[in-house]
Amino acid sequence: MSSFVNLVHNENMKIYRRPRTWAMVGILILAVALMAGIVKWDESRSVSRDWKQNIAQQNEQIRQHLETEGASLSPDAKQRVEHELKLNEYYLEHNRNPEQSTLWDVMNNSAMLLVLVTLLTVIVAADMIAAEFSWGTVKLLLIGPASRSKVMLSKYTATLGFALFLLVVCFLSAFGLGVLFYGTEGLVQPYVTIAADGRIQEGSMLLHLLQSYGFKVVELIMYVTFAFMVSAAFRSSSMAIAFSLLFMMLGHPIVQILSPFEWVKYLLFANIDLSQYVRGTPLRPEMTMPFSIGVLLAYYAVFHFIAWLLFTKRDVAG
Repeated sequence: MSSFVNLVHNENMKIYRRPRTWAMVGILILAVALMAGIVKWDESRSVSRDWKQNIAQQNEQIRQHLETEGASLSPDAKQRVEHELKLNEYYLEHNRNPEQSTLWDVMNNSAMLLVLVTLLTVIVAADMIAAEFSWGTVKLLLIGPASRSKVMLSKYTATLGFALFLLVVCFLSAFGLGVLFYGTEGLVQPYVTIAADGRIQEGSMLLHLLQSYGFKVVELIMYVTFAFMVSAAFRSSSMAIAFSLLFMMLGHPIVQILSPFEWVKYLLFANIDLSQYVRGTPLRPEMTMPFSIGVLLAYYAVFHFIAWLLFTKRDVAG
């Protein structure tokens, strides 16, 4: 165990001693700050002092719309309009301005920036093994007492540790900027949703935020694991990084194009976004969350097996 810890420590030093790593951290913090500034600017542009009057007018327009055109609306469209009306009534009843931002708006928007965390971590993951061949240091790494499997596992562990580090940076910087811009008054604000039966439900903002982060973390782990497998396949780190990023960017558009075909549900990108089930918009109507989780676990195991096979069986002579 101590040898494995030393291997992970060695891999961490390779990651955090590189200027590139801290440039990535700076880019992430800058992106969070830019996002928080946009939220603040949008609030200053849209918040009205007469918000109650505006909502009351909206409600009157919605009621008139339902009376005149309600019969011609589809059930889903009519439900969306009715839900909007109920939310507006909730805001008026609880004296809550929906246009007024809080630190939770910054925090929830930071979840969208986890795609940047994924992108930065994929770059590191794709470079972890391929760079050893590019630099010619792979022989020095493998002549030690540790097995190839343990070396590979230490690299993967260090990569996930870097991903966790970026997640913490993203979360804390968003929280700090949220407090700076909006204070802590909104900490007790509930997360408001409408149930299937039309009832207003109040939940925890923190749990909603953690759920949003959790779905993004699933994507992060899958992309990183794929990039790690690609890194084991290439001797050039630039090729490994380029192929991993290309895979990450083209996957979703390809799946959307292929969505009419039933077999698309077995592809990785059709299942990687588990939040589609919370939104009620799965790619295919027959798809369920347990099905997607099973598909993701299968891909996860295959990626690890291929990475292990390529790394442990590769000839490093010459």
